Amino acid sequence: MNDPTMQPNTWIDVSRAALTHNIDVLRTASRRAGGEPVLCVMVKGNAYGHGLLPAAQALLDAGTHWLAVHDISEVQTLRHAGITAPIYVVGYLSPDQARAAVRMDTRFVLYDAQVLIAAAEEARSLGKLARVHVKVETGNNRQGLRHEAALALCRLVANTPGALLEGLATHFADIEDTTDHRFANRQLERFRQTADAIHTELGLTERLLVHASNSAALLLWPDVVGKMARFGIAAYGLWPSKETWLSVCELGQKPVELRPALTWKTVIAQIHDVPAGEYVGYGRTWRAVRNTRVAVLPVGYYDGYDRGLSNIGKVLVGGVRAPIIGRIAMNMTMIDVTDSATARVGAEVVLLGEQTTPDGNDSDRISADETAAWLGTIHYEVVTRIAEHIERRLVS
Repeated sequence: MNDPTMQPNTWIDVSRAALTHNIDVLRTASRRAGGEPVLCVMVKGNAYGHGLLPAAQALLDAGTHWLAVHDISEVQTLRHAGITAPIYVVGYLSPDQARAAVRMDTRFVLYDAQVLIAAAEEARSLGKLARVHVKVETGNNRQGLRHEAALALCRLVANTPGALLEGLATHFADIEDTTDHRFANRQLERFRQTADAIHTELGLTERLLVHASNSAALLLWPDVVGKMARFGIAAYGLWPSKETWLSVCELGQKPVELRPALTWKTVIAQIHDVPAGEYVGYGRTWRAVRNTRVAVLPVGYYDGYDRGLSNIGKVLVGGVRAPIIGRIAMNMTMIDVTDSATARVGAEVVLLGEQTTPDGNDSDRISADETAAWLGTIHYEVVTRIAEHIERRLVS
């Protein structure tokens, strides 16, 4: 955007170098059990808040083989942008949406025979194959089918012209939130029983993509990866959880270095003085105990900057922390810059990410994990809830 009058007041920088580094690290991790698995990276949720199109292209450039999304609209966006890489839909598709998925050369998760029938019919009419991945329910009790029903659906796929059973998938219920992985291991055992039964009955051992990994499983257990490494949060430089990091250490492994790719920025719109004893913001939730310099930021909960950060969170101004004061409004946030030597109208402020001091000798980071702790949630929510209208810019 070259017109200075149209430059946004808040935006996100996405580091191409960080994404490339993370994919390199995770590719190496996926090879620990031998072989060269397909790398399938989740770009659902607007690429975990990093921007669907810019992140998808950067991830592909870094060597990602497949992209995974949640719904058909994301497929349409990627295909209309000229992305031809394999795309895998992990969410719900109606029969009509499954037809559209086939037309756009898209793989998808399957647990409904009616969806299979519609997709195969569309594939036959186009001279294509509907490539499906049957979802096996092993303990998460969301999508999927239990052992016998999964076997029956796989048989149906094998006997349906126009359909190809390309993969078999499951998803962990409790691998990130604990250092006790007995339940996850029970899920794996159930999944292996179903996979073995399908291999024995249908003879698909050589080509079937059997995948259960997520970021935590990939970092913990490379033997889970098999022929396809399916992961999300780690690609963007965020550890799945502190429990995952600790579990890796307990296994005697050195935790890999992941580099956060997202920096959310805004600018100072106004600075004014507030006398001691006066209030700032709606509801008078913050009162000045000294004469205070207040800076106004043109960002608020409409943009995904959570109102729960009011009077709790901090931002970076000149590489130094400044506290949020008063309630975060729809389009504005106030911060205390009394002690800031660099605060001025137009100065860059970091809401999420790293910023260096002007002399280059120091820096600080407002991490997604720290922000999540302030809010009592998880870092997934912090990054994915950044509004889609916020411009994402790929930077080096």
